[in-house]
Amino acid sequence: MFKILFVIRSWYGERIFKNVGERKPEDWILDCVRLPENLPRIIEDEDQALKEVGSILFNVDLNPDLMVFLGEGANASQLVSIIARKIEPKAIIVPVDAYEWLPRGLERQIAEELRSSGFPAVFPRPFCSLGKTGNPHIDEFSVFFGIPKLSVKVEENKIERVEVLRGAPCGSTHYAAKKILGLSVDEAPSVAGLYVQAYPCLASHVRDPIVGEDMIHVSATIMKKAVEKALGL
Repeated sequence: MFKILFVIRSWYGERIFKNVGERKPEDWILDCVRLPENLPRIIEDEDQALKEVGSILFNVDLNPDLMVFLGEGANASQLVSIIARKIEPKAIIVPVDAYEWLPRGLERQIAEELRSSGFPAVFPRPFCSLGKTGNPHIDEFSVFFGIPKLSVKVEENKIERVEVLRGAPCGSTHYAAKKILGLSVDEAPSVAGLYVQAYPCLASHVRDPIVGEDMIHVSATIMKKAVEKALGL
């Protein structure tokens, strides 16, 4: 049994929670809490934070194996370490699909707060870049959700079958995999990347100064490389 708590705020988190719920192993147990959408821009102290979100945590099981924080905003991200101390997850994933949701300075601050409190955490940019980390709880998740991994059958230079062995948490891998059926080996990788963006991908269209390009283009490149690897290109 593997328990995951999703902390969401709006449609971005809803889609990921739904996709993971539909494709998870049978022995995973998912729970979800929703943050208020009208959080103040700055959370000044822990008392204020607990006033904002304390009520949503009353019925949450403590010490889940993993917390996935999908806050959709820098103000929400200020709550990560406070919520972590409240529910005590064994590990934490804080995806960064848009730079404005978690600028690098705030990420470093949160990472240090979590580290000093004893919570292992990763901040994948974007979420579909999540790979093996060495932490057993995060890696249990990343076996099934993260960097796409495919098995492809080719007949007469055409894509005959695609099996998703590991998919992007948002579901875009499964969508793109269906769209490349029947395509030639040469065109499939690039088309798969385009369909990830058309899904639509949940990553930002704004340039991320850390990675040097739009997150949505990073997601497309990740999918393109996954198809190429499956085809042995």
